[in-house]
Amino acid sequence: MHKTRDVLIVGTEPPCPRCDLLGILVEQIESSDLTINLRHCSFDSPLARELGQRLGRKIGTAKHVAKDAGIPIDWDAVHDLIDRKKSSLPLDCRPADTWSPDLDSILEPCQRVAESVGYLMTPILVVNGKVVHYGSVPSQQQIVSWLSE
Repeated sequence: MHKTRDVLIVGTEPPCPRCDLLGILVEQIESSDLTINLRHCSFDSPLARELGQRLGRKIGTAKHVAKDAGIPIDWDAVHDLIDRKKSSLPLDCRPADTWSPDLDSILEPCQRVAESVGYLMTPILVVNGKVVHYGSVPSQQQIVSWLSE
């Protein structure tokens, strides 16, 4: 049976490594029995604001969550991590190419408290109108599971 899934990724514009990677992982899943209608929007777009209002949450990045929760994040270390990886890649690399699990680890404290300070933190994955994940890059296996439901 052929399935169609409407998928929205709420992230940053231009996409950060995490938001870009999530889009790539979703794109790689499409198959002969699954069509994915993939859209992207920025966390500050009207569509994202509407989603946040519907769920009673603010939509924002790790920086927004860290600021509101008072979490000290070494943003220079975040940018250094991305820049170090980027320095070993071709100039035309995608943001996703600069992602590493260490990036999610550094931002994990923000993900842990996001909901308690009223946020859905980017990247946000919405399948058929339902938020299924936010705040990190899930595994492709987990994404397949959400798209198969």
